[in-house]
Amino acid sequence: MKHSPSGVNNDIEALKIIFDNMPDFDDQDTIMSDFIHWQPLYDLYVANDKVVVTIEIAGVDIKNISVYAEKRYLIIDGIRKSPDIFTNESLTFHNIEIPYGRFYRRIDFPILVEPRQCQYKVNNGILTFRLPILQERVIPVEDG
Repeated sequence: MKHSPSGVNNDIEALKIIFDNMPDFDDQDTIMSDFIHWQPLYDLYVANDKVVVTIEIAGVDIKNISVYAEKRYLIIDGIRKSPDIFTNESLTFHNIEIPYGRFYRRIDFPILVEPRQCQYKVNNGILTFRLPILQERVIPVEDG
C-alpha cells in the first residue's frame, strides 16, 4: 500500500490515502451495509481541469478516516466516535440526530482522474479533494 500526504496543511495529521491493493468493494457493498451507520454528505463538481469533491466530516478525527482513490471513484471510510458523555448512565436524551459510528461513501467521478496527484485539505469539518482530470495521450500514427 502506498499513502500520500500531498496537499496536507502542517497543522493537521496526514490523511491515509490508499492507491494500491484496493479491496473489491463492489462485492462488499451489500455485506458492509449492515455495519454502516451513516454516510457523509458530499458535493462533486468539475472546475477547469480538476474534479473537486467536498465531504462533510464534522466531528471525525482525521486519523479515523481511510480514503481509497481510483481513476473512476473515491471511497471514504471511517468512524465518528460518540462523545464520552454518552457513557454516563444518568442521561435522559430528548433529541439525538447526529449519527455516530462507522461510515462509508463511494463517490463515482463523471470523468477519469489522476488519483496519485490528488490534493486535499480539511477546513471547518469539510474535507476537500482536488483531483486532476486524466489527460488522454494521443499517439500519432504515421502512414508507411
